[in-house]
Amino acid sequence: MNDTALITPCEQHRPGPAARQAARLGGKIPSLDTRRLQLRAPRIYDFKAYAKIMESDRSIPMGGPFTRSEAWSNFSGYTALWMLHGHGLWTVDAQTTPSAGFVLLGYDYDDPEVGLGVFLTDSAEGQGFAEEAMIAARAYAFDALKWGTVASFVDVDNIRCIRLLEKLGAARDSETENTASDDGHTLVFRHYAQGAA
Repeated sequence: MNDTALITPCEQHRPGPAARQAARLGGKIPSLDTRRLQLRAPRIYDFKAYAKIMESDRSIPMGGPFTRSEAWSNFSGYTALWMLHGHGLWTVDAQTTPSAGFVLLGYDYDDPEVGLGVFLTDSAEGQGFAEEAMIAARAYAFDALKWGTVASFVDVDNIRCIRLLEKLGAARDSETENTASDDGHTLVFRHYAQGAA
């Protein structure tokens, strides 16, 4: 069975006025350029990479693997946050790897606050893209949104992510861990804007 046989109508690009309107709306989402990456508005064709991550074991630290339908709801919700809150999901394009992953300032329904997170495709791992994307998204939170702090929520067993957050200078926030409703498997790391700690 080919890939197109698995695509539902909501995943398909439909040329015409609605697609042009979507492109105009996407153009309102800020693009962030780093040395090797561009963080840009999600587009319909990015969902293929998003679903591949969410349907795989790569999503276990986020509560997965998820069904494709669940991945769609998640992708749609994080994208909609831009209209509801002025922040949300960016697609991470690397120089040679479009849709290399995703970084977000977002939250799920029961999250206690906005979270800074990143997840990449398997082929984009190990090249420093996660660090570069998180630095850019965090800077946007501090500089453009004027936040003094932002949290990252990470599964206790996600050692690579924990090391990355420590490298970025985030500190464990045990107070938020203790007050957040959780099963004890989530650690909270706190990022501070300069002068806000």
